[in-house]
Amino acid sequence: MEKIYPVIDFHCHVVSPQELVRICPEDQKTAFFKFIVPAIEKIAHFSEPVHYRFLRYLALNFNDRLSLLAWGYCGELGLMETLRLFKTYDFSRLLQSMDQNNINHSVIYSLEPVTYTNELLELTKDHRDKITIFASACNDIKDKAAYLEPFLKQKRIGGIKIHPIVGGFFGDELLPQTRDIAALATEYDVPISIHTGHIPVERLSGLKDLTDVPSLEPLIAAFPKCTFVLNHMGWESWRRALELGQKYNNIMVETSWQPARTIRRGVDKLGAHRVLFGSDFPLFQQWQALKEVRKALSKSEFQQVTSLNAMRLLHMESNLLSPCKIG
Repeated sequence: MEKIYPVIDFHCHVVSPQELVRICPEDQKTAFFKFIVPAIEKIAHFSEPVHYRFLRYLALNFNDRLSLLAWGYCGELGLMETLRLFKTYDFSRLLQSMDQNNINHSVIYSLEPVTYTNELLELTKDHRDKITIFASACNDIKDKAAYLEPFLKQKRIGGIKIHPIVGGFFGDELLPQTRDIAALATEYDVPISIHTGHIPVERLSGLKDLTDVPSLEPLIAAFPKCTFVLNHMGWESWRRALELGQKYNNIMVETSWQPARTIRRGVDKLGAHRVLFGSDFPLFQQWQALKEVRKALSKSEFQQVTSLNAMRLLHMESNLLSPCKIG
């Protein structure tokens, strides 16, 4: 009898309407967002089946230096689409997407100071069999370990998220700024997920693209017993992410925003046991993320990447999840 494995999405987000105002608040006050965006949004809701596929195709296939320069001029449009997706795809839509795509469990990252850990824990309290929360602490919090430790002591979270751009962590100062977080994660044996890859924020206020993949090395080297998950596999810097992964065994990479060919290279370089399936829902839909992983991997590799690796990191027993058959 064929064994059945649960599917776990290791990268999701949920942002409530009251939290949306915390995303680039100064930009949301401009005339463009006050008067033009509401009209564009009405059209975007109808055009989503077309423009979504087109934009994701561009993101999957164009991340060279010239393309990144072009993306940089689209910051306002990118922010508009990000806000629209967060408004459209709330927690109920995530649960619906999971059911439609036979995804048994999802990891939702908090992104303080935008989405707070306590708020996500409250929102998902009735669905803990399907949801794991990763806590975060922005750089403005002086004692980050003291803030995060109660969540770990009470076993309310499964890991910690560091988003250098949203959280305000600087590349050259990442190790001293996050040393206490990494020590805490090591003590409690939970992974740290770190955003990697360029975000076109050059034209937006209050955000800077602060951290590139090589700047993560001092932190990763200083905590060899802590598992670091590089979200998006570095996106445009996937080669550097994989090189770093070959150098340090405590690195895993996550597949969101990567095409099948890059996911295949990740498995070839690091092994299927060090690659995690993630979607970045709702910015990237779960069905499409799964499609890229299926195209890239054999059946046994698919089971490793979409199920077994996440179960190991989250300390999950297979009988705690309702499995579905992987076709």
